[in-house]
Amino acid sequence: MKRFLFLIALVYTSSQLSAQQHYCSDFKSARGIKAVAKPTAQARISSYTPPENKYDLKFYHLNINVERNTRYISGNVKSKAKVVTAVLDSFAFVLHTNHTIDSVYVNGAKRNFVRRDSLVMATAGTPIPQNTVFDAIVYYKGTAPTGGGAAIGDGYSTGTSGAWGNQVSWSLSESLCAYQWFPCKQDLTDKIDSSWVFATTDSTNLVGSNGLLKNVVVVGNKKRYEWKSRYPIDYYLISVATAKYKQYNFYAKPQYLAPDSIFIQNFVYDNAINNSAWSTQKTALNKMKQTMELECKLYGMYPFYKEKYGHCMAPFSGGMEHQTMTSLGFFDFEIDAHELGHQWWGDNVTCRAWKDIFINEGWASYTEYLCHQYLSAISGNTAANKMNSVHNSVMSQPGGSSYFTNADTMDAGVIFDSRLTYDKGSAIIHSLRYEINNDSTFFRAIRSFQTTYGGGVASVIEFKNFMQTYTGLNFGQFFNQWYYGEGYPTFDVKWNQGGSTFVLRSTQTQSMPSSVPLFKTPLDYRISRIGKPDTTLRLQHNIAVENYTVTLTPNGIEEGTAPVVFVGPNPTSAELNIYLYNSSKANVEVFDLSGKQVLGKTIEGQAEFDISKFANGVYIVTVKDAEGTPVKTTRIVKN
Repeated sequence: MKRFLFLIALVYTSSQLSAQQHYCSDFKSARGIKAVAKPTAQARISSYTPPENKYDLKFYHLNINVERNTRYISGNVKSKAKVVTAVLDSFAFVLHTNHTIDSVYVNGAKRNFVRRDSLVMATAGTPIPQNTVFDAIVYYKGTAPTGGGAAIGDGYSTGTSGAWGNQVSWSLSESLCAYQWFPCKQDLTDKIDSSWVFATTDSTNLVGSNGLLKNVVVVGNKKRYEWKSRYPIDYYLISVATAKYKQYNFYAKPQYLAPDSIFIQNFVYDNAINNSAWSTQKTALNKMKQTMELECKLYGMYPFYKEKYGHCMAPFSGGMEHQTMTSLGFFDFEIDAHELGHQWWGDNVTCRAWKDIFINEGWASYTEYLCHQYLSAISGNTAANKMNSVHNSVMSQPGGSSYFTNADTMDAGVIFDSRLTYDKGSAIIHSLRYEINNDSTFFRAIRSFQTTYGGGVASVIEFKNFMQTYTGLNFGQFFNQWYYGEGYPTFDVKWNQGGSTFVLRSTQTQSMPSSVPLFKTPLDYRISRIGKPDTTLRLQHNIAVENYTVTLTPNGIEEGTAPVVFVGPNPTSAELNIYLYNSSKANVEVFDLSGKQVLGKTIEGQAEFDISKFANGVYIVTVKDAEGTPVKTTRIVKN
């Protein structure tokens, strides 16, 4: 007898690992969100439009003064936006009350404004009609608050690296804390079309930010670093980091971009090359070339290849995926791969709401696995070890879901949970890849998803529907049990053999049967025999106890003895599942006892039919292969 423990339907052997560590998660979930950064708590009625949703942002220009050793910021932020309601009579934005607002200009004229906590309302003067583009400039100054609020500490911080001894100020706005350091609109669905960040600082400093460094202007004994980006960007991905940096730069050359290349620009501490730890850090950083080239191959061309990718070091033990320039405390293969993966999953395609964080973190975490799978020679780990570590983490507790509500999103510790958002999210994607059972289709689908939703936002439901449409498979049940449901199944597998007849019984137990009473899933079983080739069976598990009988031959399995098609459950009151074991396409026909055809459809791989509206009784189900030859005919009872 053998026992198998599954979270996903992929079986292999590997050494046991300790619980998975996610530096990204550890520090994003370390502090709860203590301040509501967007005034959405008021009661809503159908005719009410929040004031900041009366316009569509087009452009931000941050023109600010920053230093490496203080949270004090001064300057102005210019917005360009288009009115989306009938008229706009006031310009609304949010800014933390720690900051003083000197003045607000709308369309070139100084306007009166009022503040209600963090919400600011400035009159627009003459009401601005719908579809009209206007501009607004906010002049402000103040010291950014402390005490948490952002997913990784504060929205804007200053500190000294203990390991390197460098002073740094840096922003970390996820999820609702951009308003702690600049006046803004915090709405995931309203991406800014383009952005400029101009930062003036002491001449000994360098300032890193999004996009391309277009100019460095001497201003007295200071310098102004002028960064410009022409790609859509969400509010929390705008960043600034200031320190005594030096640049360590190189290029990646993805195969589909030849003869061009991607500039990888790294702002590292100025004393790094004289620090004994730099050799290890540099070795890890140099692996980014291969990592970038791989991720371009898997996900499609790096979304911001016309600008750059890069890093700014800051004294925290994690990473934050600021668009085109990640902030992070150290270089390591996994965290570097994870944050680069975010440039596709989180930056190019952003979660529609924070409850859809699976789009960002599930995929960035699965990127770690993929990089171990395809770059094991330089990663220092194997894909099998990585996934086993993920499984151990998820199964360390019996329950927990990757699905979150809007209420959950006010707690960073919930939405950035390492076990459920990162690890279970990663395992769900691995299971989805296994269900599709065709890597060519899987990767084409996700590249197409990136193209379709790139520059915008997407929900988990939109992702599910897209994958269904692209593959022709129904993932309703899959998401209900793995994403919305809690827990995981284990399987007690017993087998026996008499001569060439092999009998296998698989009994499923659920860790949270109150949430998911049965996980319907394919499973792979590998049969090993001394002196004979291994044989792998992929069998569908659709009832609590499954019994399978196959005939073994010297070279594998006797043709026709292994299950060809699954039809069930039987009896059924609502759903009819068809699963093809050995072919990719088949025709399904369902007849009542009078001979009348009540259902007919071509399927690929698997399908689920809703027969709840069928009359109760007995039906004949015939499954034919692509040539029209019947491969299974059975009776089912609808009750």
